[in-house]
Amino acid sequence: MRVKSIDTDSLGYTCALTKEEYAKIVSEINTNYKKYEGRGIFVHRSVGPDNRYYLYFFENRGFDDYIFLDKFEF
Repeated sequence: MRVKSIDTDSLGYTCALTKEEYAKIVSEINTNYKKYEGRGIFVHRSVGPDNRYYLYFFENRGFDDYIFLDKFEF
């Protein structure tokens, strides 16, 4: 299931996440930041607030500064 993206940021779009989901995923990324260190686009796997598994694609702009591009259920 693909989650619809909304049009906003520098790369042309960002993914809409709830505040709860955003806080959870950012916390996970911050905790494991060493593997995402440096600029680039990455994929983070996690369980969403609905207890389903998702791939979160995000642009890393530095610690605690991420632009979520898309997410896919798997």
